[in-house]
Amino acid sequence: MIKKFFVMDDSYKEMISKYTTIDGILAIAMYVLLLFAYYFMGILFVQRQIYLGVPVNLLLIVVCIVAVLLRKQKPASIGFTLKNIGKSLLTGTILGIIFSFFMNVLPNILAGGEIITVNQALYNIFYYFIVISLSEEVIFRGYIQTRIYGLIKHDIPAVIVTGFLFYMMHLPFQMPVNGMQINLINMAIMVALHFVMNFLYRKYNSLAAPTVFHGLLDWGGNLLR
Repeated sequence: MIKKFFVMDDSYKEMISKYTTIDGILAIAMYVLLLFAYYFMGILFVQRQIYLGVPVNLLLIVVCIVAVLLRKQKPASIGFTLKNIGKSLLTGTILGIIFSFFMNVLPNILAGGEIITVNQALYNIFYYFIVISLSEEVIFRGYIQTRIYGLIKHDIPAVIVTGFLFYMMHLPFQMPVNGMQINLINMAIMVALHFVMNFLYRKYNSLAAPTVFHGLLDWGGNLLR
């Protein structure tokens, strides 16, 4: 039973085997575009106190979808599918609640944090589940992680490389704000979380589980202040 839980969806295996060098290069190009967008977003935030996270992240989702369509690939190739939607949502929800409670909620309670307002909590559902979680899952687990197999044919190196890219993605915005700060502990945690979210994606070949898991993790981390 446990062994069956960790089995990868057959359609995922078949899909990643078909990606070519062009797909891999486009994945890297998408990543570079994201880095530039986040860096200039950070500069704008520092200089004019304008935060463009919502429009930028939603636009990046559109860019991914356009890239898929231009290559004449299906939306399902970045996880937009109803296949196994019930199981995917349930798995992502259960694991998301467990991880979020022990990694975020419980430590914040023990530190004496106070719960945020209802209005803020409701807005955070939109922000962390759609703006942050959905955009990052489309870009990383849906697009970059799958297409990187066009350049890196072996599974574990492909996942590790994308995990480090996932961590490094968070730095460009922080560079203008806080300076270049690489935290090895945070790096290890984020790479490990990438493995978890990638597992959730490939188990059902769907965005549902990793998006819900990711959203609960971020939402729970900001439930108290």
